[in-house]
Amino acid sequence: MDQLLAPLFVLAGFFGGSLLFIQGLRWGALLWVSTTTHGGDFLGPPKRRLLWVLPFVALLHPAPYLIVSLTVFTVWTLQRSMGSLFPWVLCGCYLNLAFNGLVTLRTYQLRRRRLAAAGPNNRWRGP
Repeated sequence: MDQLLAPLFVLAGFFGGSLLFIQGLRWGALLWVSTTTHGGDFLGPPKRRLLWVLPFVALLHPAPYLIVSLTVFTVWTLQRSMGSLFPWVLCGCYLNLAFNGLVTLRTYQLRRRRLAAAGPNNRWRGP
Protein backbone atom coordinates (compact mmCIF):
# COMPACT_ATOMS: atom_id res chain seq x y z
CA MET A 1 0.00 0.00 0.00
CA ASP A 2 2.85 2.38 0.76
CA GLN A 3 4.38 1.91 -2.67
CA LEU A 4 1.15 3.04 -4.32
CA LEU A 5 1.55 6.41 -2.61
CA ALA A 6 5.14 6.90 -3.85
CA PRO A 7 4.20 8.94 -6.98
CA LEU A 8 2.13 11.24 -4.78
CA PHE A 9 5.10 11.80 -2.49
CA VAL A 10 7.40 12.43 -5.48
CA LEU A 11 4.93 15.06 -6.67
CA ALA A 12 4.84 16.65 -3.22
CA GLY A 13 8.64 16.74 -3.17
CA PHE A 14 8.66 18.25 -6.66
CA PHE A 15 6.43 21.11 -5.48
CA GLY A 16 8.56 21.54 -2.37
CA GLY A 17 11.66 21.72 -4.56
CA SER A 18 10.08 24.48 -6.65
CA LEU A 19 9.39 26.48 -3.50
CA LEU A 20 12.97 25.95 -2.33
CA PHE A 21 14.41 26.90 -5.72
CA ILE A 22 12.39 30.12 -5.98
CA GLN A 23 13.23 31.17 -2.44
CA GLY A 24 16.91 30.36 -3.04
CA LEU A 25 16.93 32.53 -6.18
CA ARG A 26 15.29 35.40 -4.32
CA TRP A 27 17.76 35.09 -1.49
CA GLY A 28 20.70 35.04 -3.90
CA ALA A 29 19.36 38.10 -5.70
CA LEU A 30 18.92 39.96 -2.42
CA LEU A 31 22.45 39.07 -1.34
CA TRP A 32 23.80 40.22 -4.72
CA VAL A 33 21.90 43.51 -4.61
CA SER A 34 22.96 44.26 -1.06
CA THR A 35 26.68 43.68 -1.73
CA THR A 36 27.24 45.25 -5.17
CA THR A 37 27.65 48.93 -5.95
CA HIS A 38 24.67 50.94 -7.12
CA GLY A 39 24.54 54.07 -9.16
CA GLY A 40 22.15 56.02 -11.26
CA ASP A 41 20.66 59.44 -11.70
CA PHE A 42 19.34 59.70 -8.19
CA LEU A 43 22.12 57.77 -6.42
CA GLY A 44 25.10 59.49 -8.01
CA PRO A 45 28.23 57.64 -9.09
CA PRO A 46 28.26 53.86 -8.48
CA LYS A 47 29.92 53.85 -5.08
CA ARG A 48 27.06 53.09 -2.73
CA ARG A 49 26.36 49.68 -1.31
CA LEU A 50 23.45 48.46 0.75
CA LEU A 51 25.62 46.67 3.28
CA TRP A 52 23.37 47.65 6.16
CA VAL A 53 20.69 45.35 4.67
CA LEU A 54 23.00 42.31 4.51
CA PRO A 55 22.45 41.02 8.09
CA PHE A 56 18.69 41.25 7.67
CA VAL A 57 18.79 39.50 4.30
CA ALA A 58 21.18 36.81 5.49
CA LEU A 59 19.37 36.02 8.73
CA LEU A 60 15.70 36.84 8.28
CA HIS A 61 15.04 35.36 4.85
CA PRO A 62 13.53 31.84 4.93
CA ALA A 63 15.84 30.40 2.24
CA PRO A 64 18.85 29.57 4.47
CA TYR A 65 16.54 27.84 6.95
CA LEU A 66 14.92 25.84 4.15
CA ILE A 67 18.34 24.79 2.85
CA VAL A 68 19.51 23.73 6.31
CA SER A 69 16.30 21.78 6.94
CA LEU A 70 16.63 20.01 3.57
CA THR A 71 20.20 19.07 4.47
CA VAL A 72 19.16 17.76 7.89
CA PHE A 73 16.29 15.71 6.45
CA THR A 74 18.61 14.31 3.77
CA VAL A 75 21.13 13.19 6.40
CA TRP A 76 18.36 11.65 8.51
CA THR A 77 17.01 9.82 5.48
CA LEU A 78 20.45 8.50 4.55
CA GLN A 79 20.87 7.25 8.12
CA ARG A 80 17.54 5.40 7.73
CA SER A 81 15.86 7.17 10.65
CA MET A 82 12.98 8.57 8.55
CA GLY A 83 9.94 6.75 7.18
CA SER A 84 9.92 4.58 4.09
CA LEU A 85 8.20 7.17 1.89
CA PHE A 86 10.37 10.15 2.75
CA PRO A 87 13.12 9.19 0.25
CA TRP A 88 10.49 9.61 -2.46
CA VAL A 89 9.84 13.16 -1.28
CA LEU A 90 13.56 13.93 -1.37
CA CYS A 91 13.81 12.35 -4.82
CA GLY A 92 11.11 14.71 -6.14
CA CYS A 93 12.71 17.69 -4.43
CA TYR A 94 16.18 17.03 -5.79
CA LEU A 95 14.73 16.24 -9.22
CA ASN A 96 13.09 19.67 -9.32
CA LEU A 97 16.22 21.41 -8.07
CA ALA A 98 18.33 19.71 -10.74
CA PHE A 99 15.85 20.46 -13.51
CA ASN A 100 15.39 24.11 -12.56
CA GLY A 101 19.11 24.57 -12.08
CA LEU A 102 19.87 23.22 -15.55
CA VAL A 103 17.16 25.35 -17.15
CA THR A 104 18.39 28.46 -15.35
CA LEU A 105 22.01 27.85 -16.35
CA ARG A 106 21.03 27.23 -19.97
CA THR A 107 18.94 30.41 -20.07
CA TYR A 108 21.78 32.41 -18.54
CA GLN A 109 24.23 30.95 -21.03
CA LEU A 110 22.01 31.79 -24.02
CA ARG A 111 21.41 35.30 -22.72
CA ARG A 112 25.10 36.00 -22.24
CA ARG A 113 25.89 34.67 -25.70
CA ARG A 114 23.18 36.86 -27.25
CA LEU A 115 24.36 39.98 -25.39
CA ALA A 116 27.99 39.38 -26.37
CA ALA A 117 27.04 39.02 -30.04
CA ALA A 118 24.87 42.14 -30.09
CA GLY A 119 27.29 45.00 -30.66
CA PRO A 120 26.19 48.61 -31.05
CA ASN A 121 25.60 48.22 -34.80
CA ASN A 122 23.82 44.88 -34.92
CA ARG A 123 21.15 45.09 -32.25
CA TRP A 124 17.89 43.31 -32.86
CA ARG A 125 15.18 45.80 -33.76
CA GLY A 126 12.19 43.48 -33.78
CA PRO A 127 9.91 42.38 -36.63
